[in-house]
Amino acid sequence: MSQKFSLDLNKSSTAFRLSLDKAGVPPAVRAELLVVMDVSGSFEHEHEEGTTGILLERLVPLAKVLDPDGKIDLITFSDGRDSVEYLGTIDERNARDFIVDNVVGQVRGWKRGTTYSYPLEEALRVFGWLPSEREPERRPRFWERLFGLAADPGLPAPHSVEKKRSIVLFVTDGENDPGDGFRDKERTRQVLRASQKRGDQVYFLFIGACEHEEFEFVEEIAKEFRNTGLVMATDPEAFVNLPDDALIAKLLGRELVDWLKA
Repeated sequence: MSQKFSLDLNKSSTAFRLSLDKAGVPPAVRAELLVVMDVSGSFEHEHEEGTTGILLERLVPLAKVLDPDGKIDLITFSDGRDSVEYLGTIDERNARDFIVDNVVGQVRGWKRGTTYSYPLEEALRVFGWLPSEREPERRPRFWERLFGLAADPGLPAPHSVEKKRSIVLFVTDGENDPGDGFRDKERTRQVLRASQKRGDQVYFLFIGACEHEEFEFVEEIAKEFRNTGLVMATDPEAFVNLPDDALIAKLLGRELVDWLKA
């Protein structure tokens, strides 16, 4: 289990705001934050031990200064269209324990493989940059599952009709599966190319959370597309325990800052 990291959310939010101020990003600039979280088999340990939960908590201060509602939307994925699942929003109240409580062993595609294109498309749908293919489903709450009740269809859908400026933080411990990798790599390029051509106001920041992965494909698309970047977290546990200034320096790279200022 990852050690408990003592986090002062208000202090961290102030540090993010100061960094944005120094970079020339005015307080009026807003962007929705969405995390796309890999739940493939090779990432199981980081989820179960709490590392990815701490990562979500470390991202909350960024949401507090950029996201209009101060919350982070969350999508999980592994391989294929059917593995992609929208889980709602998280904030300082539930971020750290959200993965253990709501993801481990519970989401679609748990411990399968890895394909990028489908969750990227879903991220674009959530904030209106692509039309929804279907009426979005909501996972039943615990008590609904316990008593066999259906999810309340009256709750608001997670997908936005209005197009909203957004930052997608794509957390993965590996590249596209070798078996389906070539096809998904090309499909991923097609999704990003179409998004760039439409002029979608979305920035994709990949977080490569693995010691043994080179992430050559992500490096390629980060160079190819002006709204796509890569942050390496070769030691995920050390990454989530970085001091505020070091974490901010990694997340708020020049390209993302320039995108925010545009």
